[in-house]
Amino acid sequence: MQTRRDSRRVPSAAAIGCLAALGFAGEVRSQEDTREIRVAVMQHDVLHPGSDDREGGANLEMALLSRPITVLDAVGRPRAYISGSLNSDGDTNFASVGLSWRRAVSDRVSGEFQFGYAVHDGVLDTDDPVEARSRLLLGSRDLFRSALGLNWEVSRDVSIGVQWVHLSHGQVLGDGRNQGIDTAGLVMTYRFR
Repeated sequence: MQTRRDSRRVPSAAAIGCLAALGFAGEVRSQEDTREIRVAVMQHDVLHPGSDDREGGANLEMALLSRPITVLDAVGRPRAYISGSLNSDGDTNFASVGLSWRRAVSDRVSGEFQFGYAVHDGVLDTDDPVEARSRLLLGSRDLFRSALGLNWEVSRDVSIGVQWVHLSHGQVLGDGRNQGIDTAGLVMTYRFR
């Protein structure tokens, strides 16, 4: 049975994603012809911080981003990405692919929106009341992944930033349970030619 809180989470995440996509589809930051590698340390399950009744630990994430995709000029020249995330407590790990849009806020600061597809090794649903209280019940092996970030250019090739990531099936890729996962943390990016 889906809780009231769970049912509100999907529309709000979808609304944030749509607004971000509209904002980033317009005037996109001019990007050099580079690829990127990213390393991030994220707090896992930020909606239940310090709680003993949900998943915890930190996630170590790595991602590779392509050069801007010129054939997608009409939608802001996004970059393709592939990423993986490992949880330090042995809870839910995931891998994802998708597109990433960036827009300049100033000369050194940029905002970013990502949207893609993820698979995970977490719990889908359970009849075990202990497991139901200690794990996020995701309802589907297939999830959408959306992310918002803010980056600061340290140099031409390095940036640091913060990022929030939400994973959920949105009642589209699955049905039933949909507690989703939210992570937030620090990201370091290195650009290479």
